[in-house]
Amino acid sequence: MGSGTTAATAPPTPPAHPEHPHAGRGILMALLATVAYAVVDTLSKYQAREYPVMMIVWARYFVPLVLLLAVFLPRFGTRMLRTAFPMVQMIRGVLLTAGTIFIVFAYRVMPIAEAQAISFIHPVLLTVLAVLFLREKVSALGWAAVLLGFSGVLIIVRPGGGLFTPAAFLPLGLAFSFSSYQIFTRLIAGKESSLNSLFCVLLVGSLAMSVALPFAWLDPTPKGLFFFALIGVTSGIGHFSTIKALEFAPASLLAPFAYIQLLWVSILGVLVFGDFPDAVTLVGMAVVVAGGLLVAASRRRQAGRMAGQAAS
Repeated sequence: MGSGTTAATAPPTPPAHPEHPHAGRGILMALLATVAYAVVDTLSKYQAREYPVMMIVWARYFVPLVLLLAVFLPRFGTRMLRTAFPMVQMIRGVLLTAGTIFIVFAYRVMPIAEAQAISFIHPVLLTVLAVLFLREKVSALGWAAVLLGFSGVLIIVRPGGGLFTPAAFLPLGLAFSFSSYQIFTRLIAGKESSLNSLFCVLLVGSLAMSVALPFAWLDPTPKGLFFFALIGVTSGIGHFSTIKALEFAPASLLAPFAYIQLLWVSILGVLVFGDFPDAVTLVGMAVVVAGGLLVAASRRRQAGRMAGQAAS
């Protein structure tokens, strides 16, 4: 992850412009990513019943890294291996890896839909962190989204209820790690290609988990080995789909579609584990999603105002 220029290392994220002729393709790729990540999470929970968490997390980073190099290195060469922001990229990698560890541990002790729903408060946390560390201004709509998101989490965990246990802090750990990761991503937004950034994140995660792997290794059965490989390949599909989605459409347009992942994990949770969220949990999930959608709406409105001011 040495320093170097990043120009032309990958197709850039589309500029903020009201017209995106290929936005439909971006949305389709974003939806494919939600399916892939839901499958990865389901497989991770399945494997966590028999194998150490560190082995699962290692597969989620190392296999996609190998696939990324195999697909893109012949095309972009060593340019995709460089970064002008090694420290920021290392912090991003550490934060995302920590978040993955949190959520896989959560899958061992919680239903997958509930764990995912709690973790999806991360856009709300990002709003708060952006105010604290980036001095961003938040509209009344944005603060309403914050309150709505936290209310949804409280509905899900139900203080005094069955999910109000120390385990509930694990998906919150992912939410905090991922929102912090996004703060550092904003620092290099537009200055580093998405491909370079993904390579750095996967490299950091792979190295960290490779160090921990010998202390958590358990010889997998042929079936276990197959599922580890499937976790890695599906994770790679999710990352690749995300990159392609951002080539066709801006992140502000794609953000709301990420919540469809909650639908997939809920369905897979029922089919694979027999975990069907109860009515109160479904209400809480809906409130969390509403909070996230309000965050997205608030950002789009703010971006529209800024674009209007720049044009005037």
